[in-house]
Amino acid sequence: MPKRPNIFSILSAFFLVVTLLVAVLHFAFGFQYVVVLTDSMKPKINPGDLVVIYPSRDVHPGDVVLYRIELGGTEYRIIHRVVAIKTDQEGRIYYVTKGDNRKYTDPWRVYPDQVVGKLLFVIPYVGRLYYYLPLIITALILSLMAIIGYELVKILLEEEEKPSKGPAIVLRRSRDMYMLRRSRRPGRGRF
Repeated sequence: MPKRPNIFSILSAFFLVVTLLVAVLHFAFGFQYVVVLTDSMKPKINPGDLVVIYPSRDVHPGDVVLYRIELGGTEYRIIHRVVAIKTDQEGRIYYVTKGDNRKYTDPWRVYPDQVVGKLLFVIPYVGRLYYYLPLIITALILSLMAIIGYELVKILLEEEEKPSKGPAIVLRRSRDMYMLRRSRRPGRGRF
């Protein structure tokens, strides 16, 4: 009779497949996974959502793109909607971007080489877990180490407390002999 898979093995297989899929999409095809931290794209994309970005240079007005921009010596990755495509004085194409939850367009120009990719889909609330995943994994490893340490100490202490078989047998025999002697006194017991 074949053994039915339990829920743990099904969940394990599911998470293994998802992990492999995420890794293959990222390393082989260049997909990016980004946790949204601001409300600039509300209501479609909220803080704490995970967005999946696929590499694409074919950008049109209305597309939501992830791009890199350097402000004050720090590089930021921003996900905003392209509202217009224009050409600068040198004849280079650039994109005008704007957050859906903002009144004004972004004050900078986004050139095609800054675009990482276009929005594929949004996974609500998963970004919070993805964002804190290193902390969660560290906590799980430390908890596992503490449990293993506790069990090892418990095993070692139990071995030290167990007396050897020799004295226990002697004590038991001595007690049995005492009980036997007590029962042979005149007037007590059947003997």
